[in-house]
Amino acid sequence: MKIAGGDSSLLRRLNSVAVLRVLYEAPSLTLTELVRSTAVTRATVENALTGLVGQGWVEEVAPPADGRRQVGRPARRYRFRTEAGCVLGLDIGMHKVLAMVTDLKGTALAVRQTAVSPALSPADRIAAARALGHRALRGAGLKASDLRAVGIGATGIVDAEGRVRLSSLLPEWTGTDLPGAFAEAFGTEVVAGNDTKLAALGEHWRGAATGVRDVLYVHAGRHISAGALIDGRVHAGRNGASAEIGNLPAARWHTAPTHPRDWLGEGRGDAADLFTAVRAGDPGALAVLERYADDLVQGLAAMVLALDPELVVIGGGVSLAGDLLLDPLRDRLDGLCLFPVDVVASELGDRSVATGAVRLALDALERRLFEVPGGA
Repeated sequence: MKIAGGDSSLLRRLNSVAVLRVLYEAPSLTLTELVRSTAVTRATVENALTGLVGQGWVEEVAPPADGRRQVGRPARRYRFRTEAGCVLGLDIGMHKVLAMVTDLKGTALAVRQTAVSPALSPADRIAAARALGHRALRGAGLKASDLRAVGIGATGIVDAEGRVRLSSLLPEWTGTDLPGAFAEAFGTEVVAGNDTKLAALGEHWRGAATGVRDVLYVHAGRHISAGALIDGRVHAGRNGASAEIGNLPAARWHTAPTHPRDWLGEGRGDAADLFTAVRAGDPGALAVLERYADDLVQGLAAMVLALDPELVVIGGGVSLAGDLLLDPLRDRLDGLCLFPVDVVASELGDRSVATGAVRLALDALERRLFEVPGGA
C-alpha cells in the first residue's frame, strides 16, 4: 500500500508526509502537538489527517474510558497504526531457516524456524523459506496481502540488488536473485543482504550494540564470518564483500571450528556439552576453547585494527560459552591491538539475522512512506 497522491499537489503530498513522519515516531499526538511539530497550519494538518485516516495509516485515538470528567471538549489525539500491515524477516542459512513477522514498528508477532540440509538445492532452499514465511504469517493471524515489505538475510556475498554474488559454503547458491525468488510469492517489495551483516544491524537496532555507532559483529559457530557497521550503517563494500577476512588463511578462521568439531567427534555430545566440560574444568575441553580463541583472535584483531570499532559483538553457537570464550578473547585482543575494545556476547542469539532483516524491510517501507515525487 502506498500513500495515494497521484492527483494531488506536491504541497499536499509534502504536508501528508510531514504529518505521517511525526506520527510514525511518536506513540500518539494531539492535533495541537501535530501543528506544533510540523510547523504548518491547523487546517493543513486536519486535511492531511483526513487523507491518512482514509488510507488506513492513521486513526484517531478515543479518549480514555476511565470515568474522569473533562472540562470542555477533549483534545483530538491521533496515532500511526502499527497494525496497518506487517513485515517479514527471513534468515536463510546452511542449516536453518528462521522467519519473523512483526508489526510496522518491529514488534514480533510470530517466529518460526525449521532445519534444512546443506545439500538442499537452491530451489528447495527457496521453497522451504517461502513455506516458512507463510507459516509465520499464519501464526500471526495474517496473510501475504498484509505484508508491506520482506527482508532477507542469506549466506554468501550479497550485492546491493540482492543477488548472491558468491557463496563458498553453498556453491550452487551463487547467482541466486533473492528479490526475484520471493517477490511473487509474497506480493511486495523484497530487499536482501548478507546474513552476518544483517546480524550486526539487528544487534545495533535491538540487541547488544544499541546506541553504538561503529560495530564489528562476528558469527562464531560452525563457520566464522563478520559484518561491520560504520556510523550506524551497514558497510557492505563495492561488491558486498566487506569484512570477508576469513578468506585469508592467515586469519585462521578456517581452522578455528575444527577444534570443537574434533572434540565433539569423539562422541562427547554437542556444543553445550563442551561448555559444560569447560565449566567443570575438564583439561581437554579447556584446551579446545583456548585453541579456538587463539585462531579466532587472529582475524578478529586484524578487523579491529582496520576498523577501530567501539564494540565487538560475538554471536553464533560458540558465543553461548559466554565469558569462557570472551575473557580469553579480550586478553588476546589487548595484546594485539593499539587500544582496548569492548567485547560482548550477542543479545539476540539465533534471531539476530532475522531481526536485521526486519530492520532492512522497515527501512524499505519507510522510504516508500516518506518519498516525495522528484526527490523534494
